[in-house]
Amino acid sequence: MGKTKFIRTLCTLHFLFVFFQVHAQNTIPEIDSLQKNEAKRLQDIGNLRGKILLEKSLFRQSKKLKYKKGELRACIGIASTLCGLSRHKESFQLLEYSSRELRNFDDAELKTKLNIVYGRNYYSLGMYKKAVKSFNEGVKNACEIEDTKNRKKQLFYIYEWKRSSFSMMGMSDSAKIMERKCMESPIPMLFIEIAQRHMMSGQIDSAEFYLGKAAVLAQDASAESKSNVLRGYGELYMKTEDYDKALTSLFSSLSISQKAGLKSRDRETYKLIAQVYNRLHHIEKENEYLQKYSTLNDSLIENEKSALDIPIEILLNQTGEKGIKNNTIPPNYIVLLLAGFTGILLTYAIYSKKQKSKNKIIREEALPINDDNKKPDISLNEVVQLAINGDPTFIIVFKDFYSDFYTTLTSKHPELTLNDLRFIAMVKLNFSNKEIAQYGNMSIRTVESKKYRLRKKLDLPADLDFNQWVLGQ
Repeated sequence: MGKTKFIRTLCTLHFLFVFFQVHAQNTIPEIDSLQKNEAKRLQDIGNLRGKILLEKSLFRQSKKLKYKKGELRACIGIASTLCGLSRHKESFQLLEYSSRELRNFDDAELKTKLNIVYGRNYYSLGMYKKAVKSFNEGVKNACEIEDTKNRKKQLFYIYEWKRSSFSMMGMSDSAKIMERKCMESPIPMLFIEIAQRHMMSGQIDSAEFYLGKAAVLAQDASAESKSNVLRGYGELYMKTEDYDKALTSLFSSLSISQKAGLKSRDRETYKLIAQVYNRLHHIEKENEYLQKYSTLNDSLIENEKSALDIPIEILLNQTGEKGIKNNTIPPNYIVLLLAGFTGILLTYAIYSKKQKSKNKIIREEALPINDDNKKPDISLNEVVQLAINGDPTFIIVFKDFYSDFYTTLTSKHPELTLNDLRFIAMVKLNFSNKEIAQYGNMSIRTVESKKYRLRKKLDLPADLDFNQWVLGQ
């Protein structure tokens, strides 16, 4: 028996041992141990399917034992894994369940992890403002964790995600502040991104230095971290035009990410491999990997869009929780509150009747709209305000408001990303370039470039004004 086959056999036997151990009834300490150690081991080796199966079994057992902490830890753990697999809709649904249960179960660590996974989902969907809000909630929860080591671990993990979020939003000063905090307890991705900055400025030696630091950390990190480091080396070798080494690194990275089911990482690597073959003038190979990239990209875009079908209540769940935390109202106030509430309803009914026709005129004057293209119970002003506030539910409400426009656009152009759709929605609402830049956290030049790229993506004639085309649809 070869060494590789022997190792595989051992791994299989180990998994079967754990599988049958888990499916036997475990005690609470055994559940804790499996969630802490075995789940992490499966995560680190990239066996995400095995991790989900483990967590599902432990969830059921915890429920039978009425062990709420084990139940919620498993639920949040599955949501975290699904997020990594780009299955955001399912992840959000599990987070919503956990969020409801945590209203009556005070556990700082679980609340921290809940907010982290919310933030990661929002980050993956390009909702960076909402992601930062979730991470900030996570910081508040983490500060209440009694165990110092665990508290610091959670805080540094959040700082890394905030750093990346600020970077994606173009907030370089905030990103640098987070970067300095992360240096106390760095993860491989921090050094990879620093290396990428040096590559962009042509500082190859510095880039190689930081990739080396990332590689050292990745030895004891997850399979995803190992894949990321190898992909980073692939980019470095592309810069130095050592294309054989670039392909070796990129294919090694791809092998790890494919085994783990990390499709978003596969997509990045496919694109880089195609670029290498382009430089080698291997047209057939370039087209092969461009096709793989395109197919996977379409699939991931569909996953992003399916996340828009999540009920708004789920996307807003954190904003509504603050007023629900076990607050009680003294009995002697109830009668007064009911009387006051009744008075408000009567006043509102009279006022609403007077304002109904006036509001209709205001909405119609604000922007020409085809009545067949919107739902009459959604206010235009509300849609505009969501866009101004950078609210993550903006595109969901817009989708309902302009259902015909949205459906036609996405059916004719399925390649449009979530960010593309948000941008087009702001144009549809007649926002100026300056307003789009202000509310979208970008420069006016970026707005103009985005319109140019979208014009090409939508295959619009050069003499057709982009804004007029969107407004005329």
